[in-house]
Amino acid sequence: MKKLYSLFAAVVMAVVVNAQTTLLSEDFASLTSGNNTSNSGSSTTWSGNENFTTVDKTYQAGGAVRIGTSSAVGSITSKVLDLSTDGGKFTLKFDVKGWTTVEGNIIVSVTGQADETVTYSSVMSGPFETITLNYTGGVAGARIKIATSAKRAYIDNVIVETVVDGSLAVTDINNTKKTLVKNTQVDSSIVFAAKSDVKVYNVNGQVVKSASVNENTSLNVSTWPKGIYIVSGNVDGEAVSQKIIKK
Repeated sequence: MKKLYSLFAAVVMAVVVNAQTTLLSEDFASLTSGNNTSNSGSSTTWSGNENFTTVDKTYQAGGAVRIGTSSAVGSITSKVLDLSTDGGKFTLKFDVKGWTTVEGNIIVSVTGQADETVTYSSVMSGPFETITLNYTGGVAGARIKIATSAKRAYIDNVIVETVVDGSLAVTDINNTKKTLVKNTQVDSSIVFAAKSDVKVYNVNGQVVKSASVNENTSLNVSTWPKGIYIVSGNVDGEAVSQKIIKK
């Protein structure tokens, strides 16, 4: 029973991944000046972009940003975001590492939320450390500010996504009146009931296949591992997700 429950939970997660909405995604790839691995690699200032419209003491660092200086804190503040969508639940993810030592914490301020103090241990000579913060009660017209509490830190890969309850996602699957897949018990091929651009997720929430299909066409899955998958697409303007079992 425990094994079956774990598998069911994983299926729910796969559907949730499909239902999430990305509100902000910034990898700073356009910041080609400098680097984030040497003391002199981040001396060119950065004035922000459409995702981060307000910045203070911020510098280009080779596909990342450095916030703060040896004598002052720094920060990046996002554009206005509607964090009230999908019930006001959202996550903030970002990568962080310090200077030659960790000179202070990261302070995250979100409109309508209590400030979060983030500790981390990664430094300039090592890889970035990923931070994930979960929130409820998101509001419209919000901004997110990421700041140092003392001196310098590097920031990269900032992502803000809404979170949809798994129970709602399962209800959507069970109650849909549209059919995307004809055969939910699959030996070697998935047969489709409608034309759609589809994505197939495994139980870890990873996309294993994306394809454009037509009614009565099939997708060969004979080499796929046995298990449960989620097929998602759009039928007559309605989002549809169906569970299949690869035997």
